[in-house]
Amino acid sequence: MWVQCVENSRPDAAPLPTVGAMLRRPLALVVPVLVLALVGCSTPTVIPPAAPPSDEAPLFATDEEALAAATAAYEEFLAVSSQILQDGGAEPERARPYLSESVYAEERAGYEQFSQSGLRLIGQSQITNSVLQQWSESSVTAEIIAYFCVSLEGTDVVDSSGESVVNAQRPVQSVFEIVLGGMPGDLVVERKQIWSDDSACG
Repeated sequence: MWVQCVENSRPDAAPLPTVGAMLRRPLALVVPVLVLALVGCSTPTVIPPAAPPSDEAPLFATDEEALAAATAAYEEFLAVSSQILQDGGAEPERARPYLSESVYAEERAGYEQFSQSGLRLIGQSQITNSVLQQWSESSVTAEIIAYFCVSLEGTDVVDSSGESVVNAQRPVQSVFEIVLGGMPGDLVVERKQIWSDDSACG
């Protein structure tokens, strides 16, 4: 396994929904199988020869290349997510190709709450900086963990009457730890959480 480490992960962060972070009032979101094989055999076991070491190049040539791929994938998700929220939470399935099953379930719940509350996003969140934590690969897939500074500057959330429901004291930027996995060019968000250290914002 090829592993690149930049800094250690910090486990003290708590998850925070993407949509709920923008509102005054938080919205309510929402074995292994053990196989026992009994084999009777009268002939000696034949052990196959070990496979030769792989000469394949790593999926990413540099840390910078891995971070660029992760940033591009997360930017695509943010653009689609912003469009869904601009449309009042309609057609949340548009976000499915960019997310793992578990993350999509969480995001879909947020979109549905957004829709039921009659809310609509004005503007779009933007990545202003990204920092690689580490990346690794196994076979033909990669896992990349990075911190993303996401700016909410210029955005607003309004109700059905067009009145803003955003707390004026909200932070203008948030830092997320994002885990992306898959093949280069086809990475999906597998886990995400708010990160307390804002050093990723520069």
